[in-house]
This record gives sequence, C-alpha cells and structure tokens, in this order.
Amino acid sequence: MHDNFGLQCLQAFSRVVPASCLVFYRVDRNLRARDFQLLHMDRRTHRDYLAHYRDFDPLQPALCRDERQPVIPLRQAMARQGGEARRIYQGFLARHGIRDVVEVIAHDRQRPLVGISLLRTGPNPAFDARELQCLDGLRGLLDLAVRQWPVEQEDPLPTLAALTPREQQLALLLREGLSNKDLARELDLGLATVKTHLIHLFRKTGARSRTELVRRLFP
Repeated sequence: MHDNFGLQCLQAFSRVVPASCLVFYRVDRNLRARDFQLLHMDRRTHRDYLAHYRDFDPLQPALCRDERQPVIPLRQAMARQGGEARRIYQGFLARHGIRDVVEVIAHDRQRPLVGISLLRTGPNPAFDARELQCLDGLRGLLDLAVRQWPVEQEDPLPTLAALTPREQQLALLLREGLSNKDLARELDLGLATVKTHLIHLFRKTGARSRTELVRRLFP
C-alpha cells in the first residue's frame, strides 16, 4: 500500500510544483529516512548520497525537526549548518548538478512520518516563495493522509548483545567517557578504524551523539 501511496504523492507534487526529480521516504522512530522511492532521479546519485553524504545533509529528518516547520528550503537549512559539513554537502550538490532542494515533512502528533524531497538540477531556477506556499498546502493534505495509516511495529533498537564483539568493547569504553585517541590506544586500533566502528554504532542505534548512544545501549 505504501509503495503506491509514495508514487502517487510524487506524481501529485510534481504536477503542482515542477522538479527535476523527487524522492519519497518514511521516517523511522530514530528520525532516519528509509524505504526510499525515486521519481526521475539517477540511481547513481542516490547511491552516492546514501554511501557518502546523507550524514552531512542539512535536510535530513533529524535536523528538519529542529526547524519546527514542515516545508524547508535548502538555503535555510544550510544557513545553520557547520562550515565543514556545509563544504562537504556543497561538494555533493556540485558533483551531481543539483541547483536547489526543498523538503516537505508530514507529521502525526508532532512526529515526522514521511518526507518528500524535490530537487532541481542544471539551469532550472531555485524554488520561489509562491512554490513553497503551494508545497505547504500539499503538505497539509499529506498530513491528513498519513494519519490514516495503520500503526506498524518497527524493529526494536539493538541491544549490546546484538553488536559485534569489537563494537561491544567500544561501547563499554564509551560508557567510561574515553576519547577517540584513548579508544584507539586501549583497543590497539588505528584512529581511522575507531572512527569507522563509531559510525557503524551510530547507524545501528540511530543515536546522534555519544551520550545518546550510551543511553540507548545501557538504559
């Protein structure tokens, strides 16, 4: 049902506000985008985004929540992004010829449930104020639609026992407040390897900070 719903949403949005390509996705309880559906988007662009850039995206659901609004243009999101993250994400946009992006988030009782990304590439102009107003009107209908979805059981958050032995060691040391250099020294690992393990832990738990990661693994 959701596959058809997502495609219908993309087609409806593209008829009202033209875009070079669109993406529909669900938002899980960790505020992570998942179950993507693409319309007119090059799959190589999407794979590159998921593999290397999604954590630098200022329009990812966890950051959009902080904006406290349902329709967010890229220029607004990037204005509050850190310098290094902004530089990396601008590199992705330039690499794939993306001129502008706007994010539309649908909520149920203040929880984000689904999102739609509209992208313009090449010489196409940025989204203007009138188009953003149109998207806000469509977002109201999207809110009403997703509130009718049946409640789905999501996969439980991973426990310490579900991690690899090395990740368990790392998590136990994180609980003691060790820095990356201390972790590398304690586990006899290179600093880059420690950072890779940390990235995997953050992705598995959906945590956005060390404090949140420890809290989720050691409730």
